[in-house]
Parts: sequence; C-alpha cells; structure tokens
Amino acid sequence: MRWIARLIPICALVCVISCATVKTVYVPEGGPVRLRETVPNAKVWVQDEKGVWVEATFDLPAGWYALSDNIR
Repeated sequence: MRWIARLIPICALVCVISCATVKTVYVPEGGPVRLRETVPNAKVWVQDEKGVWVEATFDLPAGWYALSDNIR
C-alpha cells in the first residue's frame, strides 16, 4: 500500500511534464512549411528528358520550403 502512495505523485509529475512538452502547430491546407532539418532520401516525382514523371529519391535540404500541389 505504501508503494502506491509513492507512485501517485510520480505519475502525476510525469503527466504534467509530458503535457507541457507537446506543442501542436496548425498549418492551413496548402500552406507552405520550411524544413528545419534535411530530409534524406525523400521519395519524389521528377520529370525525365521526355517530360514523363518518374519516381526518384532526393535529399531535401534544410531551409527549403515545402508546398502542396493540391491547392484549391
């Protein structure tokens, strides 16, 4: 029974700390975001010399902006 009394304050402290460290940022649909870190081997679509879209991988450098092409 004693260990339960010690466990409750510890659990409460962990809950408070974990809730305080979470931050949610709302980005409107179609809004640009700036990459904070380089994204290695991102799967991308690129056009070849004939204009045909082909699969490729590419390192997206930090500082680049990412934007959806589904803007309405």
